[in-house]
Amino acid sequence: MSHFSQSPGAASVSPKPILDMNYAFAQTAMLMAAVRLRVFTYLAKDPLTATTLATLVKAQPEPITRLLEGLRILGLVDRKSDVYQLTPAAQCFLVEGRSNYLGGDTLAMEDYIPAWLQLDHTLLSGQPYRDLGDPATAEAFFAPRVRDLFPLMYPVAKRLVDALKIRNSSVPLQILDVGAGSAAWSAAFAQHYSQAQVTAIDLPAVAAQGRQQVADLGLSDRYRWVEADVLSESLPSAAYDLILVAHLCRFVGEERSRVLFDKLFQSLRPDGTLVVADILLLDDCSGPAFAVTLNLSMLVNTRHGHIFTFQDFSTWLNDSGFREVHRLDVSGPSPLIVALKGENRL
Repeated sequence: MSHFSQSPGAASVSPKPILDMNYAFAQTAMLMAAVRLRVFTYLAKDPLTATTLATLVKAQPEPITRLLEGLRILGLVDRKSDVYQLTPAAQCFLVEGRSNYLGGDTLAMEDYIPAWLQLDHTLLSGQPYRDLGDPATAEAFFAPRVRDLFPLMYPVAKRLVDALKIRNSSVPLQILDVGAGSAAWSAAFAQHYSQAQVTAIDLPAVAAQGRQQVADLGLSDRYRWVEADVLSESLPSAAYDLILVAHLCRFVGEERSRVLFDKLFQSLRPDGTLVVADILLLDDCSGPAFAVTLNLSMLVNTRHGHIFTFQDFSTWLNDSGFREVHRLDVSGPSPLIVALKGENRL
């Protein structure tokens, strides 16, 4: 005879949080399917019935109805009678061709999920699924995706421009954008400071995408692109007023970040400013939740990567010679880090 022993207190505890975690992947799958089928783009033109939408996506009405009902539960579409329309969030972020479109980032989950599913292997072996801190691996991974990240970074960069009052001067501002990607951070400064000149450095295939983004913004004549790994590239001494380093350090880890900051200190002019954008853990590493989660992502996606605290960055920057390091909150996912080289005229 078998006996089933219930855990103490189980009758008063709901299993719903565990069951929701078990099936959380289904939300991502629904969103990816809807993006691939261009559901949001079709619905942006006009509210549609499931039958009409099914004709547009070349599918049968009944399964498309199921998908639409799933999207309704996710808060991405509303239904009035048998007609579906987009909610404001879907209108803003999931319609192709709009400046805030995040569908490309959604589809990137197809490449992130396999790494996460190997988390137990990484924990036991110490070997990541891949190393996005390796230049060749990073170049192949990010080149097709880097422009999809522009809508996430550019609004934060615009707020940085407003918060960081760079000195006014008749001499054009010289900016270095390190790991420039789609140039979201430097483009915001180039648009605001009409005489600013930008040197953008990134791996060749990624730089090609950045060039196209800058061309689309009408800023090509203000940019000089350097196709290289910044960690192995020589930089001119005392050449830049402002250096931007966005979302690079967590992939390359502490040792290479320290080497990078030493180089960048030498490349700043005496009154220059360095801004570092990255995801930060609280100083006691207890949160925020997305940073703790991303720290595990660094475990499976990099060999040396890590999510660091502000204090970590402050120590490294002070060791490199920066005289003042402080947080700057511009309503991004984490505060930005601002480091001053010497007498600053902000």
